[in-house]
Amino acid sequence: MKNPLKGIKGIKVIADENLARHTSFHIGGRATHFVYVYTKRALRIVLARIHLLKMRYFLIGAGTNLLVADRGFEGVVLKLGGVFKRVSHRGCLFRCGGGVLIKDFLDVAISACCAGAEFMAGIPGTLGGAVKGNAGAFGYSVSDLLKNVIVMDRNGTESLRTNGEIGFAYRHSEIRDGDIIITIYLKLKEERRSKILARVKANLASRQEKHPTEYSAGSFFKNPPGRAAGELIEHCGLKGLSVGGAQVSEKHANYLINRGQACANDILALAGKVKKIVRAKTGIRLEEEVIILK
Repeated sequence: MKNPLKGIKGIKVIADENLARHTSFHIGGRATHFVYVYTKRALRIVLARIHLLKMRYFLIGAGTNLLVADRGFEGVVLKLGGVFKRVSHRGCLFRCGGGVLIKDFLDVAISACCAGAEFMAGIPGTLGGAVKGNAGAFGYSVSDLLKNVIVMDRNGTESLRTNGEIGFAYRHSEIRDGDIIITIYLKLKEERRSKILARVKANLASRQEKHPTEYSAGSFFKNPPGRAAGELIEHCGLKGLSVGGAQVSEKHANYLINRGQACANDILALAGKVKKIVRAKTGIRLEEEVIILK
């Protein structure tokens, strides 16, 4: 298969890559080209080449909030590494690359005795993905900590956006699909490490008690206003409902799990059944939180 990105320094290209290897669902077809990008210059050149060749592209983080279609993705899947995985800070103001894992950021914050991000303990994924989807838990969201971000658009142009310019809402931001968050600034506050660690430990214990361990993408549906999606699904008697290798978790009803042999179509069919039954019984329309890539 011809490499359309040949000759670009600061990248690694894998042809016909199995995307199931890169998602927490362990489901999905293949990407025509899977590209690790290690520098800003390389990212700019890659985006220009993609634009020139009129190719589709998608940025993948840790693949923890993603369902890839069985037929895969015809185009370029980008993954940030190198400079995009760095964390630095001055006091409790943190500068993080978009590819930094939430866990790695939290480890640095704890070491620096900086508090405020404890609610993120146990949330999988990258900071870039967390900002794009305004990830959160325990009543807090990334938007509560974010100062500003630097975004590179599909033309390779960088722009600084403040918290107020991002258009945050519940599990949502107005950062456009195709724009890539390359740098994130987060403001925390100084506190004793022992207190921070105690809250992290409590949050991790809570997540481990409530959340399934099978292959999944976390909460599949957004919580409707004033309601919890998991409670609605459980109230409708749907725990354990299955299609093929996909099942509504017996432990947490807002988790659709891959029991080991599920395909994307199984998950989508199960999600469709859940939405239809919940709408019929409650009048509430559930909306997917998980990104569907096809």
